Amino acid sequence: MKSVGLDMKNKSRSLFVIILISIALVAVGSAGTETQLTQGERLTQRTAIYGNYVFWTESAGNDVHAYDLTTGNRTNITGYSAGGKLNAYEDKVVWTSDSEAVYMYDLSTGNETLIASGRRGPDIYGNYMVYTNNYYYGQDHQNDGIYLYDLNTQNETRIAAIYSFPAIYGKKVVWFQENSSSAYDIYLYDISTQATGKITTTNSSIPESKLDIFGNVVVWTESGNVYMHDIASNKTTQVTSNVSAYQPAIYGNWIVYTIGDPYSGGDKDIYMYEISAARTTRITNSTLAFNPSVYGDKIVYADCRNNPEFCEARDIYLYDLSNTSSNLVANFTGNVSSGTAPLNVSFTDTSMGTPNAWYWDFGDGDISNEQDPVHTYLSAGNYTVCLTVSNANGMDSKLATISVISFPL
Repeated sequence: MKSVGLDMKNKSRSLFVIILISIALVAVGSAGTETQLTQGERLTQRTAIYGNYVFWTESAGNDVHAYDLTTGNRTNITGYSAGGKLNAYEDKVVWTSDSEAVYMYDLSTGNETLIASGRRGPDIYGNYMVYTNNYYYGQDHQNDGIYLYDLNTQNETRIAAIYSFPAIYGKKVVWFQENSSSAYDIYLYDISTQATGKITTTNSSIPESKLDIFGNVVVWTESGNVYMHDIASNKTTQVTSNVSAYQPAIYGNWIVYTIGDPYSGGDKDIYMYEISAARTTRITNSTLAFNPSVYGDKIVYADCRNNPEFCEARDIYLYDLSNTSSNLVANFTGNVSSGTAPLNVSFTDTSMGTPNAWYWDFGDGDISNEQDPVHTYLSAGNYTVCLTVSNANGMDSKLATISVISFPL
């Protein structure tokens, strides 16, 4: 990975300002509150957030770290160096070590586990992980593949004979795959049905290493812009225009990304796109922020504003969208909080502040934008439900747990 330099800062700044003028519907940094979580963090490379946990990697010192937003406690995960993608689900974080192996750390148990050797680029959701094989120039690619790993059974299954970085949400796995026209398609694998199919075609002539999925929406970058595709409606939307966009991530109603090359000189800042309103918000103004992740109403990113000359001290910042003057307070009730599978739960929105958009993440891979949805949990487990409400003035989120047990024999 290249260090972030600033040797072309003045030239890049002028170009960057010109680019930003062309972006429509941009609000600047007024939607939430920013908090600095770390002091003097060194060479941060990747970030992730899930629930109340923030994770990041760095190439100096202990390589994987966790921060508990509830307690303010930090965990330095010792062991193997981390590189490439970093992803999290609940209290588990996954990464690629410098020995080209996939590891997982569980904060609830303090256990670090080697998942698979000769693999890289992991993502995780529920009891499943996905990753690809290691790649070396000149190697025989007959064993290239995207692999699905079941944490319960510890079984690894090759679901595609392709080298690509996959992403997972619920029972959906997506990745890029080259077609006969030297462009790249996006494919989907359904874990429930074991069916594979192409969902959309991009115009990119190079593989994109970063794509993300939430519910039925896939996001990626193509020729410097962010795109999203709704699997249910089969509709593709270009989110940005005439910018240099990188590192898109999605959760609920929001897509976050970096404008400006994260790993070279020049300005870079974090932006957020609100899907329901087709509105873009500039989150940072430091010109030194990159690598965002989003969960609920919280965005995390790295920023080297405290070391602008060399950009070696890259601290972690949290942008809380719930800390606004909108008086929005997300809340909801359910007719039950536990029961046997299949469990039908009727959710009722009780939020304050007159929201006009609702995004429910039921914790099992399904979502809804109804105000008062009914959802059926088909299998046993503890599911974290997240309701995010929004209106023109802001947004807020609320979490709750639904416990589902198997029907007794």
